This record gives sequence, C-alpha cells and structure tokens, in this order.
Amino acid sequence: MREICITQSLTNHNKRKNLKIVETIDQENFVARAEKKYSYFVTEQTQVKDVEELKLLQDQTYKKKDRHVSIKKMFDPKTGMGQMVYRVIGSFYVVQNLHVFAVVFMHSIKFDMLSRSLPKL
Repeated sequence: MREICITQSLTNHNKRKNLKIVETIDQENFVARAEKKYSYFVTEQTQVKDVEELKLLQDQTYKKKDRHVSIKKMFDPKTGMGQMVYRVIGSFYVVQNLHVFAVVFMHSIKFDMLSRSLPKL
C-alpha cells in the first residue's frame, strides 16, 4: 500500500510558505516513510526605479551566499530501523516588476525505514 499526504501553509502576511509531502509505503517485508519539507521566507524587499539601478544593486549588494548542507544516516541492526535526513539551507533573490525579494529557504528530506524480516545474527 502507498499513501501520499500534501499540506501547505502561508504565514506572516504571505512572507513565509511551507510545503510538506509525506509518503508512506507499506509492503511485505518493510515499511518506509519519506517526509519532504520545503520552507521559504521573504527576509527583505527592495523596490528599484529602473533596470540600471537594478544592475548597480546586483553588482554591489546581491552576492551569491554559500548553502549549508547536512546529511545524517543511522541504522540499528537489532531493530531493523534505518533513518536518513538530508537538509539544505540557503538563500536566493527574486526580481518581479522592479521589486527585489531576498528569500531564505530550507529543504529537508527524512527517510524512515523499518525491516520486518531481520537478518539472523
């Protein structure tokens, strides 16, 4: 059996958007659950007068920032439970109608796995 649940929300006057997708798979010898979370938060908004001012701001102010990535894996052979968590945190800029938006994001994927047929030790 396979089940998928999707939820999304907007908060703080549409400055933050959250999306969560949970998928559960229940088969003969194992159960797996994948939880994907995506969060976006507008931290700054700037209005420019023309394209030339936008180009000037791009050269002086808006530099690409490093992303933070982490991966954590665990497995317990006694219980047959395994877990992996992958997380990325970073930022990007969006330009729409001469408005510049600074957006911070966090993406995470968490996998939980449980084996029903444990290996004999």
